[in-house]
Amino acid sequence: MLHDIMNTSDLMTLGLSTPSTTTEITNILQFNRNYMKYHGYISSIICIFGVMSNIVNIIVLTRRHMVTPTNCILTALAITDMATMSIYFVYAVYFYIITQPLDSYEHSKGWMYFVVVNNLAVITFHNMAMWLTVSLAVFRYIFVCHHVVANQWCSLDRAKLTIFIIVVVSILVCVPNYFLYQVKDLQDFYTEASNRTNNATANWKGYWIEKSEFIQQNPLYQPITFWIYGVIIKIAPCILLTILSTLIIMTMHQASVRRKRLLSQSNSRHNEEMSAEHNRTTMMLVMVVLFFVVTEFPQGILAGISGLNDTFFNQVYSNLGDVMDLLVLINSAINFLLYCIMSQQFRDTFKNLFLCSFVRNFNNGSITLKNGIHTNHYSSVKTEVTQV
Repeated sequence: MLHDIMNTSDLMTLGLSTPSTTTEITNILQFNRNYMKYHGYISSIICIFGVMSNIVNIIVLTRRHMVTPTNCILTALAITDMATMSIYFVYAVYFYIITQPLDSYEHSKGWMYFVVVNNLAVITFHNMAMWLTVSLAVFRYIFVCHHVVANQWCSLDRAKLTIFIIVVVSILVCVPNYFLYQVKDLQDFYTEASNRTNNATANWKGYWIEKSEFIQQNPLYQPITFWIYGVIIKIAPCILLTILSTLIIMTMHQASVRRKRLLSQSNSRHNEEMSAEHNRTTMMLVMVVLFFVVTEFPQGILAGISGLNDTFFNQVYSNLGDVMDLLVLINSAINFLLYCIMSQQFRDTFKNLFLCSFVRNFNNGSITLKNGIHTNHYSSVKTEVTQV
């Protein structure tokens, strides 16, 4: 986000820097300028869909028969994803539709402060989402690979405690970002440029964002922050998620081989259906984790390189900022589709809540359909899959 607006190319438009002459950088810059025209509309559509779908996720996952440790974490993940997209939506509409980041628009001081606060909030919520995904993978790994102790180690209370710890630690870890930028009057930019070049500059009005005085006085602070953000907050979780997903898939394959051998002897159709649902649920969670890795790992690498090279940050990382933001938004909005595709229980609950035309009567745990037929409520369903 702030990497979209606080970069060399923007200052170049304001007349404070000169463009690079390399073909590669020119291509990246040109791509950024072309895509920027559409980013606001694309990201706004994704945000609207993502907010609505995550509201549905929260409603479905908090039904009584759906309350499990895993679904508790998925609910917290839906809340953080919804917060990320809600905040970003306002930013995208203002900065990419109403105005343009590279236009000579006279941004007010209040809107520029909003952009800074918006950026910090999105980083914090997204960091929460990342470590919630890690905790989700850990819980599923314990359930699949250490099933005997799963109900003890992965209880509902421990899931809630995990969520609380992640929220608090994420806020603390993101504190260094609060010192990176400041809002400054554009006239100050041109006064400084005029003093350096001894040339008169245009009398621009409005406000913009630049590196804070603290950063200018402590040049090592920003590279260190980028390394914390790129390596610790992004790359390390991605590596951990990849390892856990690999172990889960390997264990599932081994269990599947043993299960087929046992089923061939017992011919238990009920156990086979339970096993199939168990595998679908696990693979759904693995897909959630792996999709997160695919969208986050490249950003972590780019952020890590940016911490070592200011030129790379200004000319590459910043100009790919809109694309990276888009990947984050897609990742935040995709879970609803994964749940619908891969979880029979989620689909059934979703259909009963939103798609079926009936009136519920919860007396004695039953549902009364319009034609008078009664059927058991899902709260009576307790399987191995729904417990973790």
